[in-house]
Amino acid sequence: MKIHTCTIAAGLIAFTLPIYADTFTLKNGTKLEGSIVRQDATSYVLEVNITKSIKDERIIAKEDVVKIDKEQPDLTAFVEIAKLVPVPDMLTAEEYSVRIRKVEKFLVDNRESLKSKDARVILATLKDEANQIQAGAIKMGGKFVPPEEYRSNAYEIDSRVQEVKIRALLRDPLHIKALRAYLEFNRDFANTSANAGLLPLIIQTINDYLAEVEQLASSFEARNNKRMQGLDRMSSADHNASESAIREESAEQERLCKQEKSSGVGWVTLQPYCKPTLVETLTFGKQEVTRLIAQRSAQPVDAGKIYRDTLALIHNKGKVAALTAALANAKTAKIAPRYIAILEDAAKISGIKN
Repeated sequence: MKIHTCTIAAGLIAFTLPIYADTFTLKNGTKLEGSIVRQDATSYVLEVNITKSIKDERIIAKEDVVKIDKEQPDLTAFVEIAKLVPVPDMLTAEEYSVRIRKVEKFLVDNRESLKSKDARVILATLKDEANQIQAGAIKMGGKFVPPEEYRSNAYEIDSRVQEVKIRALLRDPLHIKALRAYLEFNRDFANTSANAGLLPLIIQTINDYLAEVEQLASSFEARNNKRMQGLDRMSSADHNASESAIREESAEQERLCKQEKSSGVGWVTLQPYCKPTLVETLTFGKQEVTRLIAQRSAQPVDAGKIYRDTLALIHNKGKVAALTAALANAKTAKIAPRYIAILEDAAKISGIKN
């Protein structure tokens, strides 16, 4: 078999690499994916990927090629289009628009594709779901909750939506982002079943995170000394420049820590070489664990049911005294102020006045 290889500079290939590749099956069973750069009467010169950044040219004798399976660009492009459905839960109208535009572009770029029919089905599905979202519905568990049903149970449903988003952040894992999101979630939805389900996971996440921070804090001096020793091995000019850069970086990190703390961020941005961020994270984190354990141990309150019952009372033109008591109960249940406002507005619209 006549196969010769010569490596080509990655920078040059970046300008000439074909987007699509054909599959060449050789007599010995070997399969090569590449594109024909040029050919003569007896051989092909193929361009193939060795790694993402390194490309090769391979010369293959035509007599050694059993079969060539031509790459179909439209089929390759359709692979990504097919992934757009089924649509995940709780996407926004704008997120639907992004998906719709991708399918529309595929149809424009591949008018004669055998996959056009399938793409049009996907497009119709996306547009139908997008219309439901724009009308006020919400997708949960693969099903759509109609607008009227959502409005009657908005507090509970919204808590579920946020719970799913936080769990997704924890899986990524984006722990700081997740813990910050949970702080807000916990303020708004403390007495919901969604929060009850999240609490054990959040407490465990915080404890795991604090264990890592404890390790960073305990090794801080040793790590800092090692960094300084590295500076000492530099030339005088490099030493001074690096030392100055470290001082500036440290000052900026401390400034950010103070700013985040004063603005009530809670979980400050952790910087391994900025001791205040380590100390602040440990202090705040331990307080959070104590608070959340106490919350988990408290008598459960179903704020979602309180919201539903209060709204039903309003729609059924309940008595003023009963409504006043229900609204007070909703506030005691720590239902977020914006949902209390919805209840109060609904009462006014129904003509019920305190």
